[in-house]
Amino acid sequence: MPLKALLLTAALLFSCYSFTATTLPQHIKTVYIADVDYRNFDPVIGNRLKDGIKELFRINAPAVRIVNDNADADFTVTLTSYSNRPEAQSLNAEVETYRVTMGISVSFYDNVRKKAIYDGKNVQAIGSYDVRKNESEEIHGQERAIKSLQEIIVANALAKW
Repeated sequence: MPLKALLLTAALLFSCYSFTATTLPQHIKTVYIADVDYRNFDPVIGNRLKDGIKELFRINAPAVRIVNDNADADFTVTLTSYSNRPEAQSLNAEVETYRVTMGISVSFYDNVRKKAIYDGKNVQAIGSYDVRKNESEEIHGQERAIKSLQEIIVANALAKW
């Protein structure tokens, strides 16, 4: 199976899977979601990623309160890589689709039991956008990559409980 098809399949599978608060240990009642460390990348991407993670926690773990400090668990994300490159060209060598690739490291730490719940050092997601469909702005690919990252890290973090 070509790499592109494999990545697309994985992203679709992750996007269809969700967890509920019943999978969480009872001692975790609050979580702190830190600002995304965006290193030398656009801070807007970090803010959108954090907002999406908060929303997915609210949906997938509604019994857990998101707080600003002194939480039972801390959730941190660092944007480690970002690229926007041509993905496919027409026969006339015109770019038809672009691919935004984002890489992050993520940590979910249980402050009560003093142990890592989930550590993802090289989590990546891809968001393609099609110029032929009037998706001429990089933000289209960013949104798709961010959505995929949000779903992957929240699903993995909650699955590790």
